[in-house]
Amino acid sequence: MSLPDIPDEELNQLTSTALSNVFETMLSSEVQFQGASDHSGVKAPFPNLGGAEMSMIFVGSVGFVGTVNGVIYLYMKSHFAEAAAKKITGLDDDDLDFEIISDVCGELTNVFAGGFKNALADRDYNSVLTIPTVLSGDELYISTLGVVKHLRHNFLSEGDEIVADLVLAEN
Repeated sequence: MSLPDIPDEELNQLTSTALSNVFETMLSSEVQFQGASDHSGVKAPFPNLGGAEMSMIFVGSVGFVGTVNGVIYLYMKSHFAEAAAKKITGLDDDDLDFEIISDVCGELTNVFAGGFKNALADRDYNSVLTIPTVLSGDELYISTLGVVKHLRHNFLSEGDEIVADLVLAEN
């Protein structure tokens, strides 16, 4: 098997729609698509999350396996992740901890990947999701060399940069 026969422009639209639905439903906020870039076959640079300082980021990832295989990565700065965790859980600063923030990032990524996976299923590319994984740190590089397609999508939500990577591999 090979990659899905879906043009990059349509993959970009599916990614944008899936993320928009998550932000509207879970965060009651909008996300604006800023553009996409193709990093297939090259080392992707560290995602530009805006601002001069490099603060801690969270990266959620969820894989999908079936007639199409890949991983969705969702990058966000820690202050955005904290605000999202407060909004979703209703907790204040005193009750919010690293584990809760990480769980919220994982859930945002999981629902985002699920929406994307379902859009692929509507096109007869069926798959199942893996469990979410969340990494955090000051500067994270995720190597996708050797995969067939790596599309990076840049978004803005309430002034914050959000980056979503779609990585597809051949079966």
